[in-house]
Amino acid sequence: MRLINGDESRLLDKNALEQYGLNSLVLMENAGIRAADFIKKKFPLNQGEQKVTLVLGKGNNCGDGLVVARHLYNAGYKLRLFSIFPTGEYAPAAQENLKIIEAMGLEVKVLENDRDMLLFKVMLLSSNLIIDGIFGSGFKGSLSGMAGSVVKVINNVNRPILALDIPSGVNSDTGEVQDLAVKAHWTLAFGLPKYGNVLSPGGSYNGELKVIDISFPSALTEPSINDSVLLDEAWALKQMKPRVAHSHKGLFGHVLVLGGSRGMEGSLILAGKGALKTGAGLVTYMMPESLHGAVLANNTEALTYPVEETEKGSFAKNSAEEVLQQTGNKILVMGMGMSRNEEIVEFVKKIVDGYNCPLVMDADALIALSELPARKPSKYPLILTPHPGEMARLLGWNIKDVQTKRIEAVVTAAKKYNAITVLKGNKTLIATPQGKLMVNLTGNPGMATGGMGDVLAGIIGALLGQGIEPGAATALGVYFHGLAGDRGKEDKGEMGLTAEDIVNYLPQVLNKYETALKEKNKNVL
Repeated sequence: MRLINGDESRLLDKNALEQYGLNSLVLMENAGIRAADFIKKKFPLNQGEQKVTLVLGKGNNCGDGLVVARHLYNAGYKLRLFSIFPTGEYAPAAQENLKIIEAMGLEVKVLENDRDMLLFKVMLLSSNLIIDGIFGSGFKGSLSGMAGSVVKVINNVNRPILALDIPSGVNSDTGEVQDLAVKAHWTLAFGLPKYGNVLSPGGSYNGELKVIDISFPSALTEPSINDSVLLDEAWALKQMKPRVAHSHKGLFGHVLVLGGSRGMEGSLILAGKGALKTGAGLVTYMMPESLHGAVLANNTEALTYPVEETEKGSFAKNSAEEVLQQTGNKILVMGMGMSRNEEIVEFVKKIVDGYNCPLVMDADALIALSELPARKPSKYPLILTPHPGEMARLLGWNIKDVQTKRIEAVVTAAKKYNAITVLKGNKTLIATPQGKLMVNLTGNPGMATGGMGDVLAGIIGALLGQGIEPGAATALGVYFHGLAGDRGKEDKGEMGLTAEDIVNYLPQVLNKYETALKEKNKNVL
């Protein structure tokens, strides 16, 4: 599903008018009708009298609210309307709907003083539902003055809250919340979801998020090649490729998993298992030679290839040439447990200057990459999978800035390194060098434990080996990795979840999508 920011939302409205003649009043009417229908299902009149309080701003979000009010009033709901701005300041489309509301005998009470606020609170306390129609996707900054006071009261009265498009106080471009925002129980995003509907912390203010069709032509809402997208089941199915009856292992890629050091064998093994469980045709572990026995003891399905090591049991810089000789027509996944010993930076430099296949870099390889002055251009895809600490090293930022400016961080890194870049964490982000952003919602806090990133790197490598376009393979890997974590949470909870669990739940998750894909492609032999 396409994901947009505030400017893109306004451009969507503009294109709907200029290309299709759909003006703001038509879109507003559709938004209001859909929202009213939603409310009628949640708060049906057959359960008794329903009192609804609408809180209005002055822009198009206010106009949406006025349409909702009209339809609910006609259906028999008891309406109370409050505004934090004088009605004379309303936007043109909101003014048009205000005229209708007033002609119907409904009054909009403007909140101006403490006495008004006392009445407002009393009305909220007796409401079955509060509707937030204050600020829409154009909001930036902090809620102050009357708006701040009103939102504090809304949040404190312990009544169900529905937000129109996005909770007021949430920045639709970044998900940022400066001190205060409406804490909704439901949010109805009109047309398409906004970044602020999904990114943290704004996404946590939605309650249940529903995307509502308000009749934008599909040509305007379907993502083009570099549009940002929200990863979902429909998107995932479009990226996958069915397996034909005459399949053989050579069709599904040979993944070289390069990593490990003395005491860090597990990272390498987890990455290889992630690749195997995601359908790689072949997997080869490449490790410092003294780790060979430990890897063999934990492996029955993959090949092994020990290489020269240092006295500390990590890769020797001279072994990079031998590694590169093995990479042709394969996928290289490197970095897991590689260590930060003295020769690793030179080892990584030789790899990134000479790789001749798709390359996924994780963990210690990313730290080494951050210390390199530059790298030679390559025609092969490069995928980086940092967590916030590694991203801070790659960009020369501090971790706090990475976390508060996650979109900027991942987009900047993708361009700086000319690499498809994953910023792991809550709502993992994926960016391409061309500026495409993908946002993932799968996964849970139980995945905040060692080894999770190693499994992800292996999953991405396996999907690359199956011929999926690199950007899609990376995002699909993140999506399935999170789904496996969610499946594990269902069975085990969050506290006991481990990286090995992700490996074990991957086949169950993938089976659902394989089955759906076969249903779509019944004629494929």
